[in-house]
Amino acid sequence: MLEYYKFKTVFDLFMKGLEQEARAQLMELQRRYVAICDENTTLKMQLQEYEDILYLERNLFFDGTFYWLVTGSIKQGPFCAHCYNTEGSLMRLSGEWHERYCPSCRTSFATQTATAVEAGFTHGAMQEVAGMPSPHRDRAKVIPFAKG
Repeated sequence: MLEYYKFKTVFDLFMKGLEQEARAQLMELQRRYVAICDENTTLKMQLQEYEDILYLERNLFFDGTFYWLVTGSIKQGPFCAHCYNTEGSLMRLSGEWHERYCPSCRTSFATQTATAVEAGFTHGAMQEVAGMPSPHRDRAKVIPFAKG
C-alpha cells in the first residue's frame, strides 16, 4: 500500500533544502507506485479471465455433437467439440450441416452427425444442429470451461 503521508514528508524535505533525501524518498515512492500499478493491471487481467470463464460456463451448450454459444437471442456456432474438450478453445466449424469439419484439428463431423441420428437424437435436435429452428428445443446441459 502506498502511504500518502510520505508525499508530505518529501515536500517538507524539499522545502528544508534537503534535496538528496527528498529525491531518494521520491524515487522510492515512484518505484512503489509503479509496482502497485503493475499489480493492479495483473489483477484486472485475472478478473477478466475469470469473467470470461463464467460467461462461457453460463452460455456454452453442448447438444450431443457440437458446442453452441448463446449470446442474447443469437446462437453462434457450431464449435468443435474435440478442440474445446482437449484445448479449451472454441473453433468454429466449416462446411455444411451434413459435413462439418474443424479447420484447426481437421476433425470431420459428418459421420458423427449420422451417428447422432442412429443414437436416437430426435429430428428436432438434428434440425437444431443443422442451424434450423427446432420446434421442440431441449436445453442442453452446461459444460464447464476446461481447466488447464
